[in-house]
Amino acid sequence: MRLISRIEIRGFRSIRHCAVDGLDDFTALAGLNNSGKSNVLRALNAFFTGETDERTPLDVAADYHRPDLRLKKAKEITVSVSFVLPDKFRFRKRLENVESLLGGREFEITKKWRVALPIAAYSLNGRDLTPEETLRIDQFLQLVSFRYIPNRVMPVDVLRSQREALRDVLVRRLGPKAKQHEAAFDIIRDTSESLIQGLSDDLSTASPDIGSVHLATPSSWTDVAFALGYRVVEGDVELEDALQGSGVQSLLMLETLHLIDRDYFQQFGWRQAAIWALEEPESSLHASLEARVASYLATISTEPSSRLQVVCTSHSDLVVQHAGQAVLVHREDGHTECESPSSPRDALEQLARAGVSRWSHPLLYYPLDPIVLVEGKYDAAFLEEAFRYYRPRRPVHVTYLEMLDDDKSGGKDDTIRYLKAHAKAIKTRRPDAPVIVVLDWDAAGQVAGLLKRFDPNDPIRVLAWPDSSFNPLLNDTFRGIERSFSNRVVKEAEARGAVIYRSPSGECSVERSSYEKKAKPLLAQIVKEGLLKADFRHSSAFVKKILTEAQAN
Repeated sequence: MRLISRIEIRGFRSIRHCAVDGLDDFTALAGLNNSGKSNVLRALNAFFTGETDERTPLDVAADYHRPDLRLKKAKEITVSVSFVLPDKFRFRKRLENVESLLGGREFEITKKWRVALPIAAYSLNGRDLTPEETLRIDQFLQLVSFRYIPNRVMPVDVLRSQREALRDVLVRRLGPKAKQHEAAFDIIRDTSESLIQGLSDDLSTASPDIGSVHLATPSSWTDVAFALGYRVVEGDVELEDALQGSGVQSLLMLETLHLIDRDYFQQFGWRQAAIWALEEPESSLHASLEARVASYLATISTEPSSRLQVVCTSHSDLVVQHAGQAVLVHREDGHTECESPSSPRDALEQLARAGVSRWSHPLLYYPLDPIVLVEGKYDAAFLEEAFRYYRPRRPVHVTYLEMLDDDKSGGKDDTIRYLKAHAKAIKTRRPDAPVIVVLDWDAAGQVAGLLKRFDPNDPIRVLAWPDSSFNPLLNDTFRGIERSFSNRVVKEAEARGAVIYRSPSGECSVERSSYEKKAKPLLAQIVKEGLLKADFRHSSAFVKKILTEAQAN
């Protein structure tokens, strides 16, 4: 879930002025060490909590941009955050005045710190706020749970600090079920008193000031859950979480924090969203666990029910692959600069050239998950929406030729040539993470020839859209995936200006030139806006076949 779309920082540590645009559900800030990545997260931490690090309030004298300290101008640190509230974000009762002050679902809140002022000054959309209005902004920010997890923190320490919150989750989930067994605590108390009655009598005789002695037994399920902690089973042995490697601890930490945040949203109504600011979540992880953590962060921040946005720093190509937005952070003349590349592949190539991360062949992206390769961006848009609707049990990533190679324009011929030229890369993928090639219906005759380049056990499947997926009202002038679209989508494109001809029997056709320039982009735009169950009437069987092939292992 995307809650904040932009961060602008001025005068903070290594940052003279830096704007981070286009934040997504999961955003990775990638760059060399000492480039200033963590300072972006610390600035965000200061905005939400007033602290740069745990128990360290922002201090203008110490945190101001060092190269400008000698300049004769007022020392001021500014952090602006642009919000885009999703539909699921709700204001509870008695916050009508807060919602009214914000003035809509998109707005920018700025905090300014100065040497002479003990607290930050607030502004909204560029307008300075009164003290009363500032309190309303704080009420809004309290609707957001913000977590800053620095790289140097020990995951087991975070787990320990969250025991009480995890206990509360357990107690809330027990709910009415626990009341059926409350009598058990009376039995425990009576048995314990009988057990130590002799000890109690002797102690009272020896020390008359002591009336009695009781064992500290639990009196409720809350008391039982207070000692909650993880035990990891290895063979026949149970080990405490503290005895696990740091990689396992890291995954336990992320899973636990998500469990707590998700339960809080479900059980209470006033917290509406969470933002995690993570430093290098890949630290201390071997490659497959690194990929698993990257995939997990992408999943929990993008799933339909998500109320979580993740912003992390990273040196990992795997994290950047899974992030919806990559931001390159570097030093320019001693100042931190931020840049958002046009595509994930462009970001990965720049990071590899800069020595930040490893270069990886585009066909080896997402090493633990299946990849569906289609001919072009319009095919990808439809399948991405279809996969969101059908919600496969594991992530399936969609890509197309232009994302893999800037020099290629897409289409069946270029796609087939690319696959033949890069067959070795495909052969090195894991068997349970194959490449599923989906060609347009007019390439069905070329499937067998392409498969001759590969062995039967190679991690590749090749499919073509079948005749059975066609909308019977769309003839072969609809040359690509669009021939499987529903009547609703076609009519909506027509209403928006697509030129579509209809015969007396209702059959639809399009002219080639207007199809490519007008109809095809309009149809794709409608697809991206969201599809209904009826829109998969013709394509559902084939979409399910693609997912079956992708997850066969």
